[in-house]
Amino acid sequence: MSSKKNNEGEITSNGSDSSSVVYQSPFPITGPEVQHGGRTYRLVTKKDFFTFREFADSLDGFEMQYNRQNEFISWNKKVAGEPMRIIKVFGVLPNVIPATLYDMLQDATFRALWDTHRIDAFRVVKLDENNDIGYYAAKSPVPGVSNRDFVNQRAWINSGNNEYAIFNTSVPHRDVPIDYLKVNKVSSDSVVRGISKITGYLIRPWVDNKGALGSCITYVTQCDPGGWIPAPLINYISTKVAPSTLKTVAQAAAQFLEWLPKQENYVKDWPETADPFDTPVKNETIAFAKKKWSANGHLDKKNASDERLVQ
Repeated sequence: MSSKKNNEGEITSNGSDSSSVVYQSPFPITGPEVQHGGRTYRLVTKKDFFTFREFADSLDGFEMQYNRQNEFISWNKKVAGEPMRIIKVFGVLPNVIPATLYDMLQDATFRALWDTHRIDAFRVVKLDENNDIGYYAAKSPVPGVSNRDFVNQRAWINSGNNEYAIFNTSVPHRDVPIDYLKVNKVSSDSVVRGISKITGYLIRPWVDNKGALGSCITYVTQCDPGGWIPAPLINYISTKVAPSTLKTVAQAAAQFLEWLPKQENYVKDWPETADPFDTPVKNETIAFAKKKWSANGHLDKKNASDERLVQ
């Protein structure tokens, strides 16, 4: 069966006459197949979102790196047989409700205003209401290191109860070859194609000691930036960059609250209807943070870097 597209370029049916994409995510993508650009992709479904939620929330095997009282905690995790560690950061945004934070992270127009690393970014194709394939090129945060670009399948869900998830994993697509930026004269700088095995956000409600509703966000990533950079250096850089990513998101969320009311005829191209999970969920990371912050107070970086989680 060949695939079909509607007038917006959205995939509307399965295909079986193209090469199947091999996903490098730490858990399988199990949804139905769709075809585009000569390749067969799998849609992320609610089952996969639940798996991502468990993955992002788990503390199993993670070593804590930093703890800043009532702001953020970061961890990393070694993966057997792989040079790249999984980096995880949990942070609190007390003045932003989860729905607003989710909309801010979804809004491509606003992202162009706050993402200072962005060189170019766009949607390649919309696969369904909860999946697309996108291109993202970013400036290197390290002097002397080439810029990176990524082609990712991105997926998102409103799972109800003020919870949201967005994550991506790298896939190939013929419309964005490795020399895309130079061919299209977007940038003449050297660019290396990176691989995101998994990068995502888990957004949940956070209630402070006074009962005020805010957000907490878990950012988790395992990326191979490619090129010549040794894995130990990449892991070190990642432990520094990931917390700053969350800080940037927090600052952008505050700007979004000012920017949004000024937009006329604001349209969301992501679904707002909640689709709650059928299975009870845990909140391991939230419970850990609340216990850590209430019991220990401020823990400086030197001490935190030597503290290992005991499961």
